[in-house]
Amino acid sequence: MKLKPGAAGAAGVTLAMVLAMSLTSCGNADSNANTSSGGVITVSYSEVVADELPLWIASEAGYFKEQGLNVKLVSLSSDQGYPALISGQTQIASIGGSQIVSGAAAGGDVKVLATMTPVFAYQLYANVDSAAKLKGKKIGYTSKSGSQYTATLAALKKAGLSPEDVNLVPLGSVTNVNNALLSKTIDAAATHPPASLQFEDAGLHMVLDLAKEKIPNDTVGISTKSSYIKDHPEVLDKFMAALKKGFDRERSDQKYATQVLGAHLGLKDQRALDETWKYYSTEVIPDIPETTEAQLASAQTSLAGSVAGVDKLDLSKLIDSSFVDKAFKGK
Repeated sequence: MKLKPGAAGAAGVTLAMVLAMSLTSCGNADSNANTSSGGVITVSYSEVVADELPLWIASEAGYFKEQGLNVKLVSLSSDQGYPALISGQTQIASIGGSQIVSGAAAGGDVKVLATMTPVFAYQLYANVDSAAKLKGKKIGYTSKSGSQYTATLAALKKAGLSPEDVNLVPLGSVTNVNNALLSKTIDAAATHPPASLQFEDAGLHMVLDLAKEKIPNDTVGISTKSSYIKDHPEVLDKFMAALKKGFDRERSDQKYATQVLGAHLGLKDQRALDETWKYYSTEVIPDIPETTEAQLASAQTSLAGSVAGVDKLDLSKLIDSSFVDKAFKGK
């Protein structure tokens, strides 16, 4: 079934409800998981991108095992990750704020515990030499439910343009967007390393670096259900302690970080891996990955008008910073 642009958020929520109902008859997978005493904790991540590196390192380096946790990482696209979390198929999700906000508008009770990427980790590349020259041009994006679309809107706003000033072209996936820009069937797109190096080599121009602008956004965050917080606080304490070691290792050990990154991205180009590590370690990842209302507000704004009830959400109720406070601040 094909979805119209803008419908993915609502469809994901609907799928979540269907999955939740189907699991009710055979027991709640979330509550039955013996996660506090060696049972498997399934954690999804929505995209194979460098934003997920602290999570990958925590797993690869054995930091979860050090905490006595049996963590299984699974790759699920953002429109699958939220339904899986709601249904109990996963216990924790590394997912963008737009999915959490749209899900909350439909009644989902999920909290954001940490934000691994608190800004827009995107660079706007174009076949013109300034953002001001994008008026009337074709700008590619993935879908309206993803962080890349939200980043595109933020980039336009920063450039003094509105969506009506350009021709926004939905292309479905990051790969499609990147290929369209390289083949010049579109004029601009928001991307990030390592893909952005291809655009530089192709002679395209980086007209805006959103990470340097420090615009708040929950591009990738760690989320779980309120019921899981209530039932397994000790697991989440341990999970966050391990994740902190993942952050620390990413910053301090470039060789190991790029090794893990290359394995997950399927990339052997050391120049691209080093540039990606430099971009994320110096411009993107936070000292303390706490979530703020301002980070979720960008998703709320971009979804307004396409997701019913999203404008009425109290964003503060979607955040639980207590686990970050313990692990990163020692509170």
